[in-house]
Amino acid sequence: MQDLLHREAASKADPPMMSTASQVVSAPDRERPGFRRRATLPAAALLAACAAASASAPVSEPTTAVAEPVRQDLEFKLEAGQSVHIDNPYGSVFLRFGGYEHQLGLHTTLQQPAQAAPIEFAPRATERGFEIAPRLAKGAAVAPGQRFDLVAYVPQQHAVDARTLDGVIESRGLKSDLSMRSESGDLAARGSEGLVQAETASGSIEVAFAAAAAKGSRQRLATRTGAIIVGVTDALDAEVQLASSAPFATDYSLEVSSHPGQEPNKTALARIGKPDPKQPSILELHSLRGEIRLLRRAVYVDAPVATPAPSG
Repeated sequence: MQDLLHREAASKADPPMMSTASQVVSAPDRERPGFRRRATLPAAALLAACAAASASAPVSEPTTAVAEPVRQDLEFKLEAGQSVHIDNPYGSVFLRFGGYEHQLGLHTTLQQPAQAAPIEFAPRATERGFEIAPRLAKGAAVAPGQRFDLVAYVPQQHAVDARTLDGVIESRGLKSDLSMRSESGDLAARGSEGLVQAETASGSIEVAFAAAAAKGSRQRLATRTGAIIVGVTDALDAEVQLASSAPFATDYSLEVSSHPGQEPNKTALARIGKPDPKQPSILELHSLRGEIRLLRRAVYVDAPVATPAPSG
């Protein structure tokens, strides 16, 4: 009788819960022919898989279309003795000797991105000389990749005043006075036969003088933190004044004076060749914290012609 009561109670019990994908499969089910277990993944694993797939998919980045450089060659007639003024805030300036006629040659290279504002370039004669000053329209800014470089072939006896923002100014073989200025660009001049003036803040200055300085003339090369390297020969016939808080390096004898607590904290004097005692030419090398090197340039001389020995 008790067994019958127990069986009735069991038949009235709650039915089993519906099976879910995560429910454990019983052994009899696994043994049933043709049974396949459904593999399931936890929600966290599904999210991790989706994140990995997204990370591995290539991401396209926007690119800036850059047009081919635009090159231009121009020539201008100069008046006798007319000075040349170059102000290029968008790139570098290269100066070369352009001959003995009053003819100025220009070679320009413009890198112009597709969406950049145009750089206006219109060299012209003004009251103070011949001006070369590329400019963006008022209110426009330089675009990434936008650049304007120029090479000027300057004839003899036409003084040059060149200025950049951070571009290089490099001069070779000019036969005229030269002035170079830049905020942070490097300045270099080789073989100049006129007076040289150069000034930059963080850029370096390198000048090799080719001839003697005029009596009573004054040349100045100055930086704030950039190095100054100068090559001269004994034909310079000048007094060289050095000033810096950084070391001096030279092939010449120096008279050094110390100035503690000042910047620059020392000065020096060197005499190159035979300066005129009444009107000495002065070469000033001045830097607050840049190294200064005053080096002797090699002088090439013709080899003596050998005299043939008498025959007989």
